[in-house]
Order: sequence, then structure tokens, then C-alpha cells
Amino acid sequence: MIPESRLIRSELTLRELGLPDDVLLAKKSLIRWIALSLGMVLPNESRMLMLDLLDVIFEFHVKGDNPTTKDIIARLETTTKKKQNPKAIYYHLQKLKECGIIARRKGRYHLGDGEGKLKEIFRRIYTRKTEDAFSNIDRAFEKLENNYR
Repeated sequence: MIPESRLIRSELTLRELGLPDDVLLAKKSLIRWIALSLGMVLPNESRMLMLDLLDVIFEFHVKGDNPTTKDIIARLETTTKKKQNPKAIYYHLQKLKECGIIARRKGRYHLGDGEGKLKEIFRRIYTRKTEDAFSNIDRAFEKLENNYR
């Protein structure tokens, strides 16, 4: 028996979604659409904290800032107008870090490698993950084909 759960290093979900005009009208709709497309949230999921957190991280990135956790919490409280649970924020930051969406250097967060526009960063992250996955998949297919000979 293959110990599948121990072999999984990360998961990559990409969804091909239509992009209707009404989604393009509001920032919150765009963030939800992007998060859904990139597999960060599930369809019909109501995880608002993740979406609010992405909003704040994207904002910091576009403005050229690398925030600390305290900066992120303060901005979340300003934008949502409610007290945030630091443990929940740390949890989501850790999940984003584990999948390579964000990184932390000297106590400050940045998206991916921190360089470029949002679309460039995410394309690099997902392309690298896809290439890494297909490297092993290719090796497995080659071995399988050799077994048929």
C-alpha cells in the first residue's frame, strides 16, 4: 500500500472560471474570484477572514510595503471595523506560507519572491509548483512505460 498522505508535499488547485463583467466591478468580488480560481477557497465557502487577509496583503504589496503581523492585524481591523483574532490570522498566514503564496523575512511578509506585479508573482508560484509536480509525474510515466516493454 502506498502511504499517500505522507507523500503529499503540497496541493495545487486551479479552476478555470468564467469572468463575468459584474465580478470586475468590485474589489471584493475580484478577490473572491481570484481566491476561488487559485484554489485558496472552496466554492460556496464563506471564509471571509481569508479573503480579507488577501485583500490586505495585496494592498500592502501594491503599495510596495512588506508588513509585519501587527501591521496586517491593524489594517484588517481598520478595513473590517472589528477586532480580529490574532490566532486565526496567524493560522491563515501560516497556511499561505506553507503553500508558497507568502514568505517572511526579518519579521516582514511579502508575496512569493516579492518582485513584480501580482499576476507575475502568482504565475511564477503556480508555474514552479506545476513544474515540480510534473518532474516526478514524468519520471513515474517513464518508469511505467519501461515496465510495459
